[in-house]
Amino acid sequence: MAGWNSSSNVPLSITERRIYDLNHRKALADLISRALNVKGRVNVGLFEKVVFGVANTYPILRCRYSGEPVFRSFDDIELDYIDIRHMSKEHITSFLRQFCSSPMDLDADQLLGLCLFRTDEDEYIFLAKCHHIIIDGTSLSQLWAEALYGYLSLDAGKSYRPKMETTDFADYVNFENAYLESGRGQKAQYYWENKLALQQETVERASNQEIASIICCEINHNIDGEEFRQIRVHADSEDISLFTYLCAAYQQTLCEFIHDDFWMNTNLSLRLEREHRDVVGPMFRYANLRVCRNESWQEKLRRLSSEIKRAVRTVYAADAIGPHGSIGHNLNASHCYLITFLQAEEHQEGFAGVYTGEISDWISLADDLKIRTIPLPTRLTPYGIYLSLAVYGGQLRASFIYNVNCFNHEQMEGFVDRWHARLVCGPKNSMPPL
Repeated sequence: MAGWNSSSNVPLSITERRIYDLNHRKALADLISRALNVKGRVNVGLFEKVVFGVANTYPILRCRYSGEPVFRSFDDIELDYIDIRHMSKEHITSFLRQFCSSPMDLDADQLLGLCLFRTDEDEYIFLAKCHHIIIDGTSLSQLWAEALYGYLSLDAGKSYRPKMETTDFADYVNFENAYLESGRGQKAQYYWENKLALQQETVERASNQEIASIICCEINHNIDGEEFRQIRVHADSEDISLFTYLCAAYQQTLCEFIHDDFWMNTNLSLRLEREHRDVVGPMFRYANLRVCRNESWQEKLRRLSSEIKRAVRTVYAADAIGPHGSIGHNLNASHCYLITFLQAEEHQEGFAGVYTGEISDWISLADDLKIRTIPLPTRLTPYGIYLSLAVYGGQLRASFIYNVNCFNHEQMEGFVDRWHARLVCGPKNSMPPL
């Protein structure tokens, strides 16, 4: 892997630096946990071998961090196999929740935890728990897909070698640093510094408030069929992207439900450079979308379309100094609202649902082996509401992950209903009052 071999000490990416700083300034739990329920015949020894080989192919997954300036160290990742057949279903559920919520020490713990739990004679749970500093959700899906593909290949008597990266995370870090040092990167940073300076007063007010804790609940909401086709038609009729249309509906709903100033963040992690789309690592990018209350629906669509296009071109600098960067360190959940968007229509519906952590039905991998996802609690950097969107199989899947210190379940049900109504209402129609 040229990127890691060409530098004895690869610097931290913007995202790594921000998360490292945040973990030393606030009590955070930036963890991603996913679990697969596996039913059928499993060759445990072969599974351990494949997962070990795949996970340790990627140096970023083996990282630990310590000191200032930050120093990387690397340790091999092991798969833990634990037989818990003696535990009841209730105890297993409780055990998984406690296991997934326990914190990770950046310089002492293995930051990618992989476990295979045997829960019955022919049932297992494959659990992945990782710190956000080494991986994002898209990368975790790639890791799962590669591990399961390798296992199925070898179990069927076929040859398999872990997929080697032609471009790795170190290459990505070098690209990012080169961008920020370029003339274009300097102009981008100047743009974001001036934009964010206008919100300095809001940041100072928010900095003096009590930090909301990280306790999250989730509401899932699907839109498909004719409704989803009509939403696409609405976006096309305004000559804007589907992402812009969804962002506008989200921001308008926030303005109706929230009376204080807030920061609307968008996650543009979707591998903006083509050569980075298969790179494993923490590659999400944040940008800030201005909040305007006194504007028409059409004005909001036009403005956000322009801001999102600008953010796509300058997003590296935005992450360095923006809402999740040096300024964002001082914000708490009641001022931060995030929206992410995954366009994955090329994937098969059921398979994509499993790999992206969506709750799914049983999916057959072989004649004697099938998998499905197990819902797990979410623990992320504090946001009031984190709206995660995915489009595949002709369906829009929305997950509203909300901080229980900011909203209750009844409020969130009203919020979700209002967001849905705004989407289907259409750009030319006016919304009824709340």
